[in-house]
Amino acid sequence: MAAQRLSLKERIPHDTAHYLSRRLDGARDLYLLALALGKRGDEAGVFGRMIQEARIHFAAVLEECRIAGLATGDIAEMLGKMNTELDDSIRPELKKSLEKLVAQAVAARTQ
Repeated sequence: MAAQRLSLKERIPHDTAHYLSRRLDGARDLYLLALALGKRGDEAGVFGRMIQEARIHFAAVLEECRIAGLATGDIAEMLGKMNTELDDSIRPELKKSLEKLVAQAVAARTQ
């Protein structure tokens, strides 16, 4: 008897899938932000430690998804979706501060 592949909707409740999707989005964005601001291997710097902690958090969320029953393909599908709410969910004053931090980090790398 061939193993039947159940869809994501058939395997876990919608609320759980939505919760895990939000956690994956947040963990991915945190890790990408840390990578954008910091330098890999700079464990002494603030952003180097932030990269390490963001990586640990991202790995933990991935493991949480696997424990909940998501297959690797499901996780990849969730991570591949663009979060259209992200731009509207950041307060304008925080967004300006974040853009300034990223610009400073990029300027420091090019010097």
